[in-house]
Amino acid sequence: MKSLQLLMIGILLLSTSVNFAQEATGQLLINGKSKFEIQAETNSAVQLFKEFKTGKYQLGFNFKADDVKPNMYGETIIFFDFVTEVRKDGKLVERIVRSKPIPYFPGEMLVGAESFDFIGVLAGIDSNEKPDFIGTMPAGKYQISLMAVPKGVSGEIEPLEVYFILRRRPTR
Repeated sequence: MKSLQLLMIGILLLSTSVNFAQEATGQLLINGKSKFEIQAETNSAVQLFKEFKTGKYQLGFNFKADDVKPNMYGETIIFFDFVTEVRKDGKLVERIVRSKPIPYFPGEMLVGAESFDFIGVLAGIDSNEKPDFIGTMPAGKYQISLMAVPKGVSGEIEPLEVYFILRRRPTR
């Protein structure tokens, strides 16, 4: 009987600690999808940035926060590290973690492409080798992974995977 009581107390304690776990869950989306293929019309990284700024591609971020204690103003805020990975032809070109985490309120929102660093990476892939082509991307298969990693709480934000293929460089 005593072991049954101890077992019940253990289960109660375990379930109570699970209920108070601070957690953030959600996803990053582009035009409502977590995996997206861009139809690139040019090899210009600047043109791609323009397409994000004009709304052709909308970068969405949504998350919910469970059991996160509000701050002194009654606001629930979670800080996120924004991580960008750019791959070309299957090889990692660069992985960047923003130097400062960014605070967000739970819910749905649009975020600017500049919250991540993929445009700068794409624009500079081979600009050192070919200065005349600064701001353009060489032909190849590209994969961009965007991640928002919550700080100080558990949980996961589903990353965004973006794909596109560039067949050739623009001609002059």
